Amino acid sequence: MDALPLPGFESDRDVPRLIAHVYVDSDLSHLDYPLDYLVPTQWESIDLTGFIVQVPLAGRKRIGWVVSCEKRSNIDAAIREIIDVISTISVVSPKTFELAAYVGKRFLSTASTVLGIAIPPRRARVEQESISSRPTELKIGQGDPWEAFDLGHAFLEHVSQGEYPRAVWTSIPGRSESEIAHLISSVQKAGKTALIVVPTSRVAGELASSLSTIFDASIPIYTAEQTASERYRLYLQAKMGTHRVIVGTRSAVWLPMKDLGLIVIWGDGEDHLREPRTPRTDALDVAVARSHLEHVALAVGSYSRSVKAQYLVERSWAISLTPQREVLRASTGRFVVADSFDQKRQGKSAFTYLPPDAFSCIRAGLKEGPVLILSAHSGYIPVVGCSRCGRPARCEYCSGPLQLEADHSIVCSWCERKTENWSCLKCQGTTLKWWRLGSERIGEEIGRSFPQIPLTITQANDETRPRVGPEARIVVSTPGVEPKAQDGYAAVIIPSAAALASRPEMWAPEEALRRWLNAGALARPHARIWVSTGVEHALAQALIRWSPEDYIQQLLDERKVLRFPPTASIVAIDGPLDQVNAFCQDLPAELIGIVDAPSVGKIGHRPDDRRALIRCATADYPQLAQVLRERNGVRSARKRYPLRLTLNPPELF
Repeated sequence: MDALPLPGFESDRDVPRLIAHVYVDSDLSHLDYPLDYLVPTQWESIDLTGFIVQVPLAGRKRIGWVVSCEKRSNIDAAIREIIDVISTISVVSPKTFELAAYVGKRFLSTASTVLGIAIPPRRARVEQESISSRPTELKIGQGDPWEAFDLGHAFLEHVSQGEYPRAVWTSIPGRSESEIAHLISSVQKAGKTALIVVPTSRVAGELASSLSTIFDASIPIYTAEQTASERYRLYLQAKMGTHRVIVGTRSAVWLPMKDLGLIVIWGDGEDHLREPRTPRTDALDVAVARSHLEHVALAVGSYSRSVKAQYLVERSWAISLTPQREVLRASTGRFVVADSFDQKRQGKSAFTYLPPDAFSCIRAGLKEGPVLILSAHSGYIPVVGCSRCGRPARCEYCSGPLQLEADHSIVCSWCERKTENWSCLKCQGTTLKWWRLGSERIGEEIGRSFPQIPLTITQANDETRPRVGPEARIVVSTPGVEPKAQDGYAAVIIPSAAALASRPEMWAPEEALRRWLNAGALARPHARIWVSTGVEHALAQALIRWSPEDYIQQLLDERKVLRFPPTASIVAIDGPLDQVNAFCQDLPAELIGIVDAPSVGKIGHRPDDRRALIRCATADYPQLAQVLRERNGVRSARKRYPLRLTLNPPELF
């Protein structure tokens, strides 16, 4: 029989103490689990779950997030105490911890790395503010745009009953704001909140303004352009349930909305929705994970759709909502795609940047209202090369591509240094020729052809987007920043279509369809949308019939045959060649090959790094991910050179 210690002589290990399980802010793979720390006695009366704390790790002070706390006796002497409690309130919800662990495991990262992206920087002054938890009721007027969808009302009915259906819908031009508003109204009937994720802050501002007008209430936005205090305040308000709906950009998909019932991803396929940092997920990946883990309804909408979204439909994980043909045709413009017959008919003039057919379309459109010309590039002449050998012109300082400014000076697009007395390094030629025209050069040429018509040029770096009225005006714009016309554009011109559609990258046709349908959605019903030659037949038919679903399904079928994502899983492993070879030995996957590692966006990239590509079936990926994480954890524990693991790297597809 064990002898009980006398009162006052108990060991400290026998006294029950509060233990906190903490995710420490570290990207070390072998520490990707909650570590145990003693809670100091002065904080034992507080539930520290979700608090930000400071803890010791390897002789350094680090920030961590408390996952949970428990009372425990017989404590190991190696367990250290929490140094300090940083936050004054709970910042992270239990669902966010679960989501971070899931995303970290699936995308070969760590939960702490994911939490660093999901949680905005803390601001102590904001935590002292009183936050209301009484959301304002949002009321919507008459009209139902979802009548144009055969299964639209059924989807909204399930959402209003608190269920979690998933859908990918093709929006009708001019009705997208109303469609989203009715989705919000439906989830309100279930007493839940909604989260709207859009590609850019401009789109977020425009959508929030439209929804504020529809509901006659202020709709908050959450973007990277806000101050740190504004972001942190809105983050805490979302957690407390102050707002029924929030519109935000990519990072908003992580917001811990109280009683979340619906996530809307608008503009699916836009690269701004993709996270450039590890684990390089996009908003759709996170939204799918939240829908699965938190039982939240999901609606993915755009005028086109991505291959990844179509894959959700093919697997019956989501339903496809497409508008009735007669309603769609009555609300959209008419695509006219030039072909080889048009080239022969127009002769040599058909090979100019704007052939006679384009000018005829512009003249006809100006009689009725504004005309939009879509420029693939910004600047004056963004790409130049040697006129003798065709070699791209490069900067002698940083090897960046040279471009021609409006004052005819030659400037590097990377370091912005001016170049004088340029000569080709290959053939010693001294004359340049343009390869691509920018929006400024196009505007200059159009201004000479139509001197009496007002001209507006918009580019991505413009701080404000001009307003376009119903009067005649020519607008030259780059994709994604096209200003909306008051009554829609009377004509839309898309020159140099082959520059995008014929690119060798796998994403090119999908991106071309998305950009051109977005531009076409700005046109008036029955307006003419002219597209230059160089577009393959299947893509041209998708534009003419305004039917992106069939064409995207065709692209998905091609990827299925080639065993490319999303129908298969490909993992990129970047690092020194010898270590990459050793890491790839006996993996339960197919080794596709080893190539030079790309340096774009890679911090710590070395010139001799290589990239190994391995592939497996989607159903076998969880097993492969487990093996990769275990091997990476062993390397991390032994302090070896870290290898970068990326699931389905977007630069390949």
